[in-house]
Amino acid sequence: MIDNKAKAVPEKSALETIREAERLSHIAQYESAELFREGSWLQKPIKTITDLYPYFDNYTEINILDLGCGVGRSCIPFVCHFRDKCRAEAVDILDVAIDKLKENCRKYGLEKNITGVLMPLEDYLIQEDTFDFIIAVSVLEHAESEAAFVNKLKEIKRGLKDNGIVCLIINSQMTEFDQNAGCYREPQFEVNLKTEEMQRYLHRVFSGFGIRKETVKQHKYQIPREYGPVELVTQVVTFVAVKQN
Repeated sequence: MIDNKAKAVPEKSALETIREAERLSHIAQYESAELFREGSWLQKPIKTITDLYPYFDNYTEINILDLGCGVGRSCIPFVCHFRDKCRAEAVDILDVAIDKLKENCRKYGLEKNITGVLMPLEDYLIQEDTFDFIIAVSVLEHAESEAAFVNKLKEIKRGLKDNGIVCLIINSQMTEFDQNAGCYREPQFEVNLKTEEMQRYLHRVFSGFGIRKETVKQHKYQIPREYGPVELVTQVVTFVAVKQN
């Protein structure tokens, strides 16, 4: 007897759908761009981070954490600059990112300086009072929920040593325009806060810190999605602050 009751294929959750879109777009970007290659979006480290190098000149030992490290655009040049006194933990959810990170560490002779960690952002527990510098570039908006986003901010605060620096670059108020269909799509980000709300969270969590830089700039990018290219418009919040003892 034939069973006509076909088993329903479970639908992907919103989180799974977003993370699959994130994976596809990053694979495409990493395969088409090489770290520090001229003309690549990975050609140079982020200036906000390199501007902080002098702050650490007199340190005898530097421990840094790079959340959402990707292929090492932020942590590799930092560790290269302070090669003899710097150790880094570099965390990313994507295996392709960690594989490329390790490849780049070998290329620049940093295998002993940088530890790659393959793990979702919300699962990585930041140890208290451990790091002199915590970097999170375009990753906190990928926390699984708004609550997880706030919790990670609090972990970052606790994880910094006295006089440690936090450098956050976070996308907010994002839209995605499907260029083939000519319509807006639901932005494929787990957390998409209004810019003012994002800033309120930052000021609340990092109350008492000395703010060194805070800016909001609109950026536009073309990024690949499963259904074709989209134009991402985002208000990018940059926040750099020192934990004062």
